[in-house]
Amino acid sequence: MNKYTGSLTGLVILAITFFAGCATPPPPRPVVVYPITYDVPVGSTQVSATAGPQNLDVSSTQQVTAKVGEPLYYQVVSPVAVTVSIYYREAADQPRVLLREMQGTAFTSSITPSVPVLQFVFSAQQANSNGTLKFTLSDKPIAPAVTN
Repeated sequence: MNKYTGSLTGLVILAITFFAGCATPPPPRPVVVYPITYDVPVGSTQVSATAGPQNLDVSSTQQVTAKVGEPLYYQVVSPVAVTVSIYYREAADQPRVLLREMQGTAFTSSITPSVPVLQFVFSAQQANSNGTLKFTLSDKPIAPAVTN
């Protein structure tokens, strides 16, 4: 071993140590602390024009990350009658698939997803109605909604 080989080996070790220390770990995945409640605005209106009535529906969506094979409990409490549709999508380039649809002002249910992302869509059922509903998700059963 000559004097240059020893220096070169030292530089290589120093470079590896330096670059190993510079590697950034992947960012932490967000952790959802259940139960979580969202305020979701919904509404619809009906307007008249010379061509006839037009419906302008406002549907709110909520993307939900779920654990595949584990139950996800949810509850909706709304001041107006709503339709809640639950969809999943296998891949971004594929159409979404309807899993379940419910109607009413208050319901509690669960779903065991086979995909990691679900999409909840909320739509008011009646024309000229709107409000803000409460949408709760949990990893444990939720007591039935109490409405007045």
